Amino acid sequence: MGLRLGDLTDDQRYDEWIRIIRRIYDEQVSQAWSYYMFRLLRAVFVANEGLSNEGGFIFEWVVRNYVDSSLMLLRRELDGVHGTECIQQLLLDMLDHPTVLTRGRYLSRRPNGHLRDLLAEEAFSKYAGSSTADRVPPDVIRVDLAQLEAAADHLRVFAERTRAHRTPEQGIDPQGMTFGALHDALTEVRAVIAKYYALLTQRVIAQWEAVPQYDVVRPFLLPWVHDRTTVERLAREGEYRKG
Repeated sequence: MGLRLGDLTDDQRYDEWIRIIRRIYDEQVSQAWSYYMFRLLRAVFVANEGLSNEGGFIFEWVVRNYVDSSLMLLRRELDGVHGTECIQQLLLDMLDHPTVLTRGRYLSRRPNGHLRDLLAEEAFSKYAGSSTADRVPPDVIRVDLAQLEAAADHLRVFAERTRAHRTPEQGIDPQGMTFGALHDALTEVRAVIAKYYALLTQRVIAQWEAVPQYDVVRPFLLPWVHDRTTVERLAREGEYRKG
């Protein structure tokens, strides 16, 4: 189990780990923005009774897409297939290559400066659980792996049976599959991602959800349709061919 990175030097593997954790981070930020957009659209529909009455089918589509994408993102981070680039396989690769994540390599990636060196020493000691440890102990990584499984494995199974695969209905147990459970699992998984993102990139994640840089409500204050015929015609373009 682990990543399929080939025969690399320790420095090369370290760089690959950084690339992978950044990729994971980017996808989590994208999902956090999707959650904001979901809340925004929900607020629009709640505040507009007429829209809810006439366009409820739109919001149902929004909900399905949000839930599907969030479940699949959780599943992706606990992907058990060897070689997949997810947080679970990243941690397994760290266990397989214990000589990579060392204090010396961590300090070598910091800018020079006495205060910065002291802060880096303190930060690595926190991750390693000791001020004298030269490496992050395997038991620390195993605890984080266990946290991932405890937080999201039931949702991973649900996602595989309902989204990734077409499981017979009798094999699906929807018990506990709520918005609260979904977001709690995302929070727990992100705690592990944030830890290793900080450890590898030496950057702290202040928040996952981006702050909008423009007026996100304004589009909903404008009429969306001026020419019904044109909209209906354009919506028919690209229909699947019959036969």
